[in-house]
Amino acid sequence: MINLYALEFGYGPKPVIDALALRLERGKAYGLLGLNGAGKTSLLKLLAGALKPRSGTIEVFGRDPARREAAALADVAFVPEDPWLPSVTPRAYLERYAAFRPAFDDALFERLRGELGILEDKVVSKLSYGQRKKFALAAALASGARTILLDEPTNGLDIPSKMQFRKVLAGAISDDTVILVSTHQVRDLESLIDPILILDSGRLACSLEAETIGARLATVRAASLEGLEVVHAERDALGWNALVARRGRAELAAPADIELLFNAALAQRARLEAATTGAALAPYAGEGRKS
Repeated sequence: MINLYALEFGYGPKPVIDALALRLERGKAYGLLGLNGAGKTSLLKLLAGALKPRSGTIEVFGRDPARREAAALADVAFVPEDPWLPSVTPRAYLERYAAFRPAFDDALFERLRGELGILEDKVVSKLSYGQRKKFALAAALASGARTILLDEPTNGLDIPSKMQFRKVLAGAISDDTVILVSTHQVRDLESLIDPILILDSGRLACSLEAETIGARLATVRAASLEGLEVVHAERDALGWNALVARRGRAELAAPADIELLFNAALAQRARLEAATTGAALAPYAGEGRKS
């Protein structure tokens, strides 16, 4: 498991991660959402040991990644948004990579390579962006690491590759792993990521499990918001697209739209918290400011 205590990090005077406390349990694939600059990639790098915090504590399966001990590094696999790969063949890369990964599963990698359609006849640095991304993802998922950190994993993937990636990621979720996926492409992965964590200016704005979202929230498209307990609403050409409190109403059948949920966490935080805890909502007064 992963524990963060009062974590702070920044590249200048202003913190990018600010007093962040978080606990990530095994057996789950967490979705990490946030605006550009919210601290998502920095958090992944801190967990991977690529950055050191200014203050606070990080424990990844009981180890401090900033100490960069061999056993700790072998137990974390980080795939950046645009992975750099050297000018070697896939087999040569994996032979060198696996030497630092005692639990690397070569047979699993070969299966994932086939499922993701990764080419074998080029040096890995010459692969297309999508192919490099798939190669790095397959290597991470076959690494044997208990912590898998993925930064925008579906960027650069075509539609069939996204479908295959969802399949292999679902297969990677186990009772002994923690998976943390940072993404802006929420709809690519919304069936897999649970819970959802939303960062805002380096702080945790929201943490919600799929069960709570499904039980408490719904999406409504309507010409009018009258008669609805609105958490957050956005106008479009047809009227309103609204995130509403479900309250057990059978007619509110459409599941909560995750993009609307994300916007609500930033613009209507108090209303979202009230709706997900079953509290009454005050009359909706528009998009408003962060609360």
